[in-house]
Amino acid sequence: MPEFRTAVDVRSATPTKQLVIERTLTAPPERVFDAFTDPDQLKKWWWPNGFTCPAAEVDLRVGGKYRLAMEWPGSIPAAAQFSHHMGGEYYEIDRPHRLVMSGRAINDEQGELFATLIEVTFEARDGGTALTVRQSYFEPLPPAEAMAGAEQGWSEQLEKLERLLVD
Repeated sequence: MPEFRTAVDVRSATPTKQLVIERTLTAPPERVFDAFTDPDQLKKWWWPNGFTCPAAEVDLRVGGKYRLAMEWPGSIPAAAQFSHHMGGEYYEIDRPHRLVMSGRAINDEQGELFATLIEVTFEARDGGTALTVRQSYFEPLPPAEAMAGAEQGWSEQLEKLERLLVD
């Protein structure tokens, strides 16, 4: 029988580590914000290279939940598309300026693996958007290999997002 951990309250817990990613995108803040909240767009860019998002669900309201399925080659049959996913709850929605949500890595075998708080700001700048992603990590931390690749993963995701926004 799998061992399930108690969910971390990311709004009151003290972060152990924080990652900040800044990127300037050519699209206006409204378009970038929508790419972070629209399931059809999320499926096209969420997850770093080598992974895809075959399904996305978004209930865009404070207290609403989201789920982003994770798939990698040979990993998960389509019938179990949410067996490995990132999910969470929206805490703040200020279109097109700010988005705050929990980010919880979940799989069917172990439940919640780790939780983060993700704060995204969208600032209009020179006809585009200055994007800042601040991801706070709590105990239990993600596995070492996930932590080591977090910055690269966000960079790869945001490159995919930039390509989507220029299409």
